[in-house]
Amino acid sequence: MTVDYGNYQQVSYQPEAIVALAKRYPHVDFVVCHLSFPDADNPQILTSALNQFAPYANIYVDISAIQDIEQEQGPEAYPFIKCQQDVKLAKEILGVKRIMWGTDSPWSATFNQYEQLYSWLEESGIFSAAELADIFYSNAEKVYFKQANVEAMKAAKE
Repeated sequence: MTVDYGNYQQVSYQPEAIVALAKRYPHVDFVVCHLSFPDADNPQILTSALNQFAPYANIYVDISAIQDIEQEQGPEAYPFIKCQQDVKLAKEILGVKRIMWGTDSPWSATFNQYEQLYSWLEESGIFSAAELADIFYSNAEKVYFKQANVEAMKAAKE
């Protein structure tokens, strides 16, 4: 289940609800979009959400559109220093196997070049080549293409 619950200033921002669902439904994977809407000026908010998620292996995060959320837009914002801080924190708390790359394109590509939306991770030095392979591909494949789910789709009549 993919969840986009907005930022901490919105009533929809409820990381604790995701935790309750993950605890109640341990066989369901939850992907929290946009790294839970980070705010590098208030890192304690992201730290709190990630610490809530940490005990539940079925909660993942994607890092799509965090450049927009952190207002790191345009050529002068590259290589997205605030986003690097956010992603380092996610790596420390959740680990690499629970982070997925994304862009939120076409929206994000209106603010930054598509190439920059992936190359900043490569250039940041935060991740090894194997870790980048997990973030760019393997983690999403694991979540979105579980064998049991693929078989269930194939068997579906509708």
